[in-house]
Amino acid sequence: MLAAVVGFATLAHAAEGGAHGGGHVDPFSLILIQLAVVIVAATIGRWAATAAGQPAVLGELLIGVAIGNVGVALGAPLFVLVMQLGSAAPLFAEIWTTGLSIREAATSVFSPAELAPGGIGERLVQLLTGPRAAGLVVLAFSLWLFSNLGVILLLFMVGLETTVSDMLKVGPRALVVAVVGIVAPFLLGYGASALLMREAPAAVHLFVGATLCATSVGITARVFKDMGKLQTPEARVILGAAVIDDVLGLVILAIVVGIVVTGAVQLREVIRITALAAAFLGVVIILGERLVKRMIPFAAALDRHHVNLLFPLALCFVLSWLANRIELATIVGAFAAGLILNDEQFAEHGGAPGSLEEIVRPLEAIFAPIFFVLMGMQVNLASFLSLGTVGIALALIVAAVAGKAVSGLAAGPDADHLTVGVGMVPRGEVGLIFASIGKGLGVVDQGLFSAVVLMVIVTTLLAPLLLKWSLARAAAVAERSGRR
Repeated sequence: MLAAVVGFATLAHAAEGGAHGGGHVDPFSLILIQLAVVIVAATIGRWAATAAGQPAVLGELLIGVAIGNVGVALGAPLFVLVMQLGSAAPLFAEIWTTGLSIREAATSVFSPAELAPGGIGERLVQLLTGPRAAGLVVLAFSLWLFSNLGVILLLFMVGLETTVSDMLKVGPRALVVAVVGIVAPFLLGYGASALLMREAPAAVHLFVGATLCATSVGITARVFKDMGKLQTPEARVILGAAVIDDVLGLVILAIVVGIVVTGAVQLREVIRITALAAAFLGVVIILGERLVKRMIPFAAALDRHHVNLLFPLALCFVLSWLANRIELATIVGAFAAGLILNDEQFAEHGGAPGSLEEIVRPLEAIFAPIFFVLMGMQVNLASFLSLGTVGIALALIVAAVAGKAVSGLAAGPDADHLTVGVGMVPRGEVGLIFASIGKGLGVVDQGLFSAVVLMVIVTTLLAPLLLKWSLARAAAVAERSGRR
């Protein structure tokens, strides 16, 4: 497999260089070969993980880790840029919102130390202003685009396989799980930070606690989906808690940012975020199915043959956009869209043959693995070489896992507590976003940021293994007791 990884990294490096080899080269062809490389890599990763008896998503993550680090070792600028996407994202956002040049925006985003020779800011500026900058940005952006489309389709599929009534049944329990899953990691993270970094100001400890609150449901949803467990009480509790967790996490982040920036809680901002999130979720859950039923006939009149493909996808993308507009994660909107759609709504209006899940599944199968490969490609194994960083990261990992595991105790009598707790463990891109905000505010320094990245990496990679083990253990216990 290593030879294949080296081959893929070399191929991507050659494709990147091809953008400058001749005027007749279509830049889109490079995006196509990159997409092919990632799809093949994800397929190999899934095959290896399945052959080893592990969840397929773990193989996609690990082959991404291998490709990313081999590519960086070979000196391919594309892989360097992809691995630093977490640091590059605030720079891109600054350029987008202000219209500043790359160098001007970099002075606002990065500290003087980061812009010094060898610093992350200086390396990114060189990459984005060098002779290959245009090609690098196009390739990295397309990979990011396909990745985000993949996770949106994944959560949309998860929503399609769940119903509003199922979610309402576990609503109170999901709320308690989410609250415990916010409070416990926050307190443990704050305590670990205060214990290990005693000279740091309280703002640092607050941000560490806030970062540990995050949950990335994409990985957990994928494991449940691959194992055919989406209809279990554990899956429904986790999915419901993850949606609530997203809202509560935003509220915690707003409070912490307000304290850091102004020294006080910005009550108006907290109320605004809470009210918008509650209104969005309330309208979708209470009125969503009725509104969809009225809209489908109009969509069918426009294109009866494809209405059960085009309308669901349009609804998914619109609700994802709306969720983002009120500062929720786009995947919350995608999940909500799937939640309010079902086959019966399209029964009288034609459409392509097959259920909604069967129609959307091929798209999800293409793009969702790209999300997990890209997450793996952002794992820098060199981060594990700093003993100080590793020490802080280990403390954060323990706090992160224990804090979410405790939340499973509130899952109720018909759900396996350990499985629910483990399912809430992965932080994924959500934790990186929280940490990058703290870094942008100057609260989180490079060493602490690296420790947070390590925590995100480990919880992301560890979750599929723990979840599979916990599901197997719960099934064995249930079989012995005759409960299921």
